[in-house]
Amino acid sequence: MEKGQALLTREGNKFGLFISLLLLLLGCILFFFSFDRQIVSILKTTLMHEMGVGNKEYSLLITAFMLPYIVMYFFSGALVDKFGSRCVLTFLMLLMSIATLITGLAHSLTGMLIGRFILGIAESGVVPALTLAIFTWFRAEQRAFAFQLTNIIQSLGLIVAPPFIAWVTLAGGWRWAFFIPAAAGIVVGLLWFLASRRQPTSAEPLPEKEDDRVSTLQRYKLVLASAPVWTLIIARLLTDPFWFFYQYWQIGFMQEKLGLSLARVGELMWFPPLAAVFGVLLVCRISDRLVARGVEPTRARLNLIWTVTCLAPLIFLLPTVQNIWLAVGIMTVINFMCTAWLSMVTIMMGGLVPRAAIATAIGIMSALGGISAILFNGFVGTIIDAFGYAVPIYIGAMLHPAGAIVLAVYFLRRKNNQGE
Repeated sequence: MEKGQALLTREGNKFGLFISLLLLLLGCILFFFSFDRQIVSILKTTLMHEMGVGNKEYSLLITAFMLPYIVMYFFSGALVDKFGSRCVLTFLMLLMSIATLITGLAHSLTGMLIGRFILGIAESGVVPALTLAIFTWFRAEQRAFAFQLTNIIQSLGLIVAPPFIAWVTLAGGWRWAFFIPAAAGIVVGLLWFLASRRQPTSAEPLPEKEDDRVSTLQRYKLVLASAPVWTLIIARLLTDPFWFFYQYWQIGFMQEKLGLSLARVGELMWFPPLAAVFGVLLVCRISDRLVARGVEPTRARLNLIWTVTCLAPLIFLLPTVQNIWLAVGIMTVINFMCTAWLSMVTIMMGGLVPRAAIATAIGIMSALGGISAILFNGFVGTIIDAFGYAVPIYIGAMLHPAGAIVLAVYFLRRKNNQGE
């Protein structure tokens, strides 16, 4: 036990070899979590020609992924809290690969819908499992940075996807853009299962078998009875629609509005997530340093959320942009702001609930946020056909500021009440 603890605490915030390996594998799982869902959006125009997928059909593909993704979030977090991350993440990683393979084998819209439906089920448990692991293995002043280290690898999925998928599609056909990541994902899932047999020592150990004494119903009660939790959920209800819209329609916007070819997409669209990942890493580092200097953790995360939200007005420029480089710059701002938001809100949630209910809380928050996202994105295809991209972009540009206002009203009033 003492040796395991030393691995975690040696040299301050530096991580031992074993935990670094587990973080690397968790990051690889997140890599495919991001990569697999991006394949269809990057190939939107290609599938339009190859499979007859128009904007309405594309909206169906998004809905086929998001509906089970959202519904399963209500249950996946509780399952992670009950069974832990080892077996759950292994199963989910293998299921993600199977779903990606099915999508690549499809010869009709129905086949692709089935693949996306299974992918939605598989991806619903990944973030709760990761968050529970971070809050189990790391102290409060380490968590945001550790969380972002895994997110760096996740972001590589967003960075690598456009050039890789474009190259593979142009070289060997679009189906190989599904087959290759499906095979690689199976390997990563098996490596995680083998490596995670040895459990790391927690920085803040739980009482023995505490999780076994907390029932699933009690976990839901712990989450749903908390006013701060509901405030974060409301913020996600407001902001998730734009984040999902950006992820699934950014490539379509660049191709249809600015005339980019698939090859040109591969050349340019890796940059926004690359720049964003370093920006968010800095945000997380600043957040942890504030906590280490005595700032209350929730307030440290909030300060960074309010700061990055100041970038939102730049989004209003996007519909009128004609210059490709300016469009890529605004896409970079969007990616950074939304990713920083998600990182800070997730870390905040983990600090506001008992550890036995962390994954449950993340699951419920993600599920309810996803409901608003699916409602918004379910109509986006029709709106774009009728009015173009400007209407959803203008609406989306207002959502993160609205979420920041909700957080400010509740948490500042709470601080004032506590001060009294």
